[in-house]
Amino acid sequence: MEHIQDELNTVMEVMVSDVFIYLDLFVFSFIFTMLLSSALHSLALSILFFFGCYSLFACVYFYVFNRKEKKIKL
Repeated sequence: MEHIQDELNTVMEVMVSDVFIYLDLFVFSFIFTMLLSSALHSLALSILFFFGCYSLFACVYFYVFNRKEKKIKL
């Protein structure tokens, strides 16, 4: 039972790591851009939308969830 709990803790640490979350935000921004590619009429607009979407999601994560989580740990 202890071995399973240790492995579960390791998986949880990886799942909530900042690198993994930013990678997820990157993938979700890419998927969101691809789903809206028919509405975005040029490649330049699609790239701009992708970076805008990623930066918006990353800022929301950083300012809302990451700071709130760090305040709780203190």
